[in-house]
Amino acid sequence: MRDWIGWHDAYDDPASSLARRLEVVKRRLDQALDSLTTTRPRLLSLCAGDGRDVIGVLARRVPSLAVTALLIDSDPKLTARATAAAGGAGLGSVQVRCADAGDIASFADVVPVDVLMLCGIFGNIDHSAVKNVIQATPGLLNVGGYVIWTRGGSEPDRRPQVRSWFESAGLEEVAFDGTPQPYGVGVNRKTPRSALSPTRQITDRLFTFA
Repeated sequence: MRDWIGWHDAYDDPASSLARRLEVVKRRLDQALDSLTTTRPRLLSLCAGDGRDVIGVLARRVPSLAVTALLIDSDPKLTARATAAAGGAGLGSVQVRCADAGDIASFADVVPVDVLMLCGIFGNIDHSAVKNVIQATPGLLNVGGYVIWTRGGSEPDRRPQVRSWFESAGLEEVAFDGTPQPYGVGVNRKTPRSALSPTRQITDRLFTFA
């Protein structure tokens, strides 16, 4: 089993690709929140780790924009960090849940949401399962909502295919940050037109880590 604590600690090295990716994710989240018209948006972050891509962004927006957020991760040490960070930032509307993020029962009570974070997932599940996750994503979003996702650029480079799968699912690409960086950060939006596209219904599991 991967050492997720050690993996997250790499974020603390400003020269690492994870640290650079983190800054892109936070910037894209800021932009997505800026464009939302709802007065109290809902955010869901799956495999959220210690929440460092979400909590700092939300803390800067209090009290101008109150975001109700649910962060889910299965590692108790990481969720403890996230809980402490949210509490220290005074984010009472942020809930941290130690649970299996791939199990729909872990988040069925909050969807659909206005922002869905799928960061650090696609490189850790079977590639054939990524398409299934993407096809289910429109059903997890409100119209006008955003999904922010990441995928590494290791060979073979799966990023172009992931982007095409999101488009095929009817989710309009808003932004993509990739080459020459060794990571990819995508932002896609559910438009009124995409709401008419077929959506894969989730019965029990959204994904399972390899």
